[in-house]
Amino acid sequence: GYGNCRGIDLEHFDKTPEIMEQAGKLRKGAICTFIFVGRLVGDKGINELVEAYVSLNREYPDTRLILVGSEERELDPLKPETIKAIAECPSINAVGNQSDVRPWFAASDVAVLASYREGFPNVVIEAGAMGLPQIVTDINGAREIIIEGENGIIVPSKSVIALYDAMR
Repeated sequence: GYGNCRGIDLEHFDKTPEIMEQAGKLRKGAICTFIFVGRLVGDKGINELVEAYVSLNREYPDTRLILVGSEERELDPLKPETIKAIAECPSINAVGNQSDVRPWFAASDVAVLASYREGFPNVVIEAGAMGLPQIVTDINGAREIIIEGENGIIVPSKSVIALYDAMR
């Protein structure tokens, strides 16, 4: 079929020389980079992710968070304090929608999906195909893709502390 459960093209999600060249332009030195790819809305766990990251960044300033995706203010908007933190924290880069997420994945060290619910999250498969370890919440789909301690860490949904601990 043509649904999202049919998987992804592993040749497309490969660290080709072209993708790595693009990633090199996005990479910022030896900084540990976390990435989220998806809609920037509350039920994707962005409020918790940003709160956990800001705490982590205070302790470990050589970190960065990249947020790839559009904010949907009319549908499940982010909390005002989250919007403020994204705007004011220089190590959070909200880059909007991207036509190709592969260079962003390749420029990152850890993918994070802090969602409250998903069907079958392709972004977890895509990040895995790009070789990224992942932090995901214990929700349908993500828990079937991530093997705890092998290709990622599974944390409880809606937990800032669990996200912070896993990122640390």
